[in-house]
Amino acid sequence: MNALFSEVGIAQLSKRGEELCGDSVQVVKTGTHTIIVLSDGLGSGVKANILSTMTTKIASSMLQRGIPLSDVVDTIAQTLPVCRVRKIAYSTLQIIKIARDGETTVVEFDSPASFLIRNGHIVPFPTQERVVAGKTLRVGQLHLQEGDMLVAVSDGVIHAGIGGLLKLGWGWQGVMNQLALTCHTERTADEIGRELIACCEGYYLGKPGDDCTAVAVRLRQPLRLTLMTGPPVDQNTDERLVKRLLSAAGKKVVSGGTTANIVSRVMGKPVVVDLTYPNPDIPPTGSIEGIDLVTEGVLTLNAVAERLQSKQLHYLHSRLQDGATLLMKMLLEADEIDVLAGKAINPAHQNPHLPVQINLKAQVIDKLICSLRDIGKTVTIEWV
Repeated sequence: MNALFSEVGIAQLSKRGEELCGDSVQVVKTGTHTIIVLSDGLGSGVKANILSTMTTKIASSMLQRGIPLSDVVDTIAQTLPVCRVRKIAYSTLQIIKIARDGETTVVEFDSPASFLIRNGHIVPFPTQERVVAGKTLRVGQLHLQEGDMLVAVSDGVIHAGIGGLLKLGWGWQGVMNQLALTCHTERTADEIGRELIACCEGYYLGKPGDDCTAVAVRLRQPLRLTLMTGPPVDQNTDERLVKRLLSAAGKKVVSGGTTANIVSRVMGKPVVVDLTYPNPDIPPTGSIEGIDLVTEGVLTLNAVAERLQSKQLHYLHSRLQDGATLLMKMLLEADEIDVLAGKAINPAHQNPHLPVQINLKAQVIDKLICSLRDIGKTVTIEWV
């Protein structure tokens, strides 16, 4: 069975008058699992945010290290005391742990039941009560399939509109009915989460009475991209590398003028250069039949890396057609990125007698890869 990708969408709404949301979400991706922890802190504002953040950080860090669930729950129970007045935990806990083969574990402690969407049908994720470290939890396991979706929400979503537009609040059934209208296989996890929160805000008449969080997880095939940049040291490997690029699954990007000429020569197809400059700071792009994007090398890669590092994500919605914007969009759309980086040094970038480790191109590529990994992309690189 092919490994599945867990696409995660998160949307939140803070209680009226509060700058910070009292709910926290932590997403951790390991080589084998995607771990999502959602916590709703007691109350609202700064105090609730601190409590929920502590809960999600502790749980996700321990689970990432493979620590058993009983130890995770016991640690959280001892770290976060029970409210002496209301006799309830200072924060709730929801854990979703999804393996790449679809094997999924859901843990719910003082939180609404998670929604499972499969083939247009919506049901609670099947769980059973278990006592773990003295706490009563709902724990369930199920093998998810491609196209399945899980949705977890905080209490603020379930209670939307209570005492106002909806006398008893939206309720679990109301949320399920809304999901039935909007959850289709072609919808992204992000769209599902944002639509739920938009409905919450509507039911609260724009004045949320509680913090609201929706987390949607959709299982699908991973979107792949292969980036070839820089010529290899050994020119005899040109043909092998180009064939490897062409046989790779997903989108294909060539970055660098010399690299583009190598690909053009091996493919027997010309490079067509677009001499327009949508952004005067970014060199023009080109095109080769069969390649999704052809850009200039170091300047374009560095522009993308700097935008990612400084979180300039508004470029995603830009209509600009410069090479950096187009490449950034493609990289952010991809889940798994393979980089084929040639070690041949351009004398214009660096003294060719210096080690490759301090070559300018290598520094730019490393910066780009670190930026992509920081936002959760799986990136592999091979220097050739």
